[in-house]
Parts: sequence; structure tokens; C-alpha cells
Amino acid sequence: MTRVKICGLTSERDVLTAARLGAWACGFVLSESPRRVGVSHAAELTPLTGSALAVAVVTTEDAEWIAAALADGGFGAVQLCAGADGPTVADVRAAAQERALRPLVIAAQGTTDASSADLLLDSRTKEAYGGTGRTLDWPALAAQHLPRERLVLAGGLRPANADLAIKLLRPRVVDASSGVERAPGIKDPRLLNAFFGAVAGADFSGGASA
Repeated sequence: MTRVKICGLTSERDVLTAARLGAWACGFVLSESPRRVGVSHAAELTPLTGSALAVAVVTTEDAEWIAAALADGGFGAVQLCAGADGPTVADVRAAAQERALRPLVIAAQGTTDASSADLLLDSRTKEAYGGTGRTLDWPALAAQHLPRERLVLAGGLRPANADLAIKLLRPRVVDASSGVERAPGIKDPRLLNAFFGAVAGADFSGGASA
């Protein structure tokens, strides 16, 4: 079954809704973004995720800062979005281990050692490492040899296109943010419901990864 990560969460209501709908993970952006939350605010929200994984979403912060944020915010995972501009997976894991933490790591394509983590595919621009609302070229990606068992697909996913993305790429995780919002950082419950329904529909019709 395809797992769902809802990213860019900023409010108690939206975290609880995502968890209730069965999110595998809830993402909290700690870097500069319209969806940014401070570590102290995130620490108030992460306990509401229930069985869902709380993910710290970061860009160019150094490994030591990230490890401190993981500890202080109550996170079980970290998403490195900056590729070669950000820290390596190894450095983040080493800094986290010094704090007795072993987070799941999701790393963007372009990260030096991304092959040692779950692989994030997201659309980016000169202004932003993610959260752009733009879709990737899924047919072109489908022709590549991608590690689908550890693939996290983001970039403009919404209820209307989740089915196609899953059937073409068979990712382990689909990651939605802007496509389930009424405004940056404010999720729309109807769109969240529709997105989870679209993912379940794709799985039912044979699009899920093994």
C-alpha cells in the first residue's frame, strides 16, 4: 500500500485530521517557508501525530542544528530538501547519534549520499527547495531506474493527479502539501479526504508499490 505523508502542517486541527485519515507521516517545515513553524511550536504539535511519524523538514541548516531540532521538537525523522546545498545524510546521522537519536532520513536527489536514505523527488526552483506546487515529469522519471522501495514522491501532488503519479512511478510514499491547502500552511479537510481517497483508489486498482 502506498503511504501518505502530509507536509507543511502548522496547526493542531490539521495535524489531527492528517493523523485521523491514516497519514504515515506528518511533516513540519523548520526552514524559511510560508509554512515554517518554529521548533518550540513543532514540539507542541508532534505529540498529536499519534502513530504517524513526525518529520522535521529542513534545507541548509547544519547537522548539529538539525540534531538539536530533532531532539527538542520530538521528531522521529528528518527530510533533507536542499540536495548538495545541505548537509549529508552521514553528518546528520552522526550528529543525531551523539544525542542518542536514530531518525529515519529522507534525502533529496542531489544529496551526496542520498543512496543511503529514503529518496525524495520534489520540484524546486531558484527560490525554493520544495513546496512549489509544480509537478515533475512523471513519464520521464518512470523510464529511469528508481529505487521505488525507498522513493518519496512530492511536487504538486493533489487529489486529481495522485492516481496517475502512483500508477506511473509506484513510489513507497506520496508527499502532499500545497495540493491539499486552501492557503499556504492551512490545509483543506475536503482536499485531505479526497487525497487519501485517491491514493486508496490507486492502490485498489493496482498502482501500489510492492
